[in-house]
Amino acid sequence: MKNDRGEEVRSEDILVVEAEIVPDGLGGWFIEATNKETGEKRMCKNIEEYSAFLNESVYTTQKENFQAVWLESPKATPSMIAEVRKELMEYYNQMER
Repeated sequence: MKNDRGEEVRSEDILVVEAEIVPDGLGGWFIEATNKETGEKRMCKNIEEYSAFLNESVYTTQKENFQAVWLESPKATPSMIAEVRKELMEYYNQMER
């Protein structure tokens, strides 16, 4: 993997946070996010909580590089995945303003 400067980065120098969309049993969803460095898991009810977990993970690591990895979500419906994708794009578009 290369960083934003085009330099090669070793995998041990990368903080990885994995995320999976999981049905909540009530017709909605949550994002199960896992910081692979610390093992901490967080059940995020919305994109804002997921983003806050990402920020906390980045600010508390000594690693200089970060990678968010979305896992396959076999229990989530296509509409749940589409909703999360839409909310994530809207959230990041608001952040860029």
